[in-house]
Amino acid sequence: MSTLSRICLGLAVFLVVTGGVYGLTSHEHAGTTELLVSAVTFCFLGVILRLVAPHEAEGQPQEEAEIQVAPTIWPFAFAISGVILVVGLIVSQWIVILGGLAAAISAAGWLRDVARSHAGEAP
Repeated sequence: MSTLSRICLGLAVFLVVTGGVYGLTSHEHAGTTELLVSAVTFCFLGVILRLVAPHEAEGQPQEEAEIQVAPTIWPFAFAISGVILVVGLIVSQWIVILGGLAAAISAAGWLRDVARSHAGEAP
């Protein structure tokens, strides 16, 4: 595991603990949500860096064909779910849950379309 991925995963663990403590000791949900979203982001970066590290360790990168990803609606849905999350931070925690669910579904759909493009299938 590369040093940078360890740092990102360590920050993710730190932010989860910090978010938990903050959520239990304060009476506001916005800060807790922001800390936990940051933890998920650092976890994602750590996993991606961990997966990329073996390919970089092999030496010179080989010439790879550029992969074309077909047009998809999921980035738009992901952006809309981000707006729902922000509105939820202002209005109600139930809207945050709805926005988080929409973001998870959008991210999964987007990753599925990209994986299909990498595999050579049509979306």
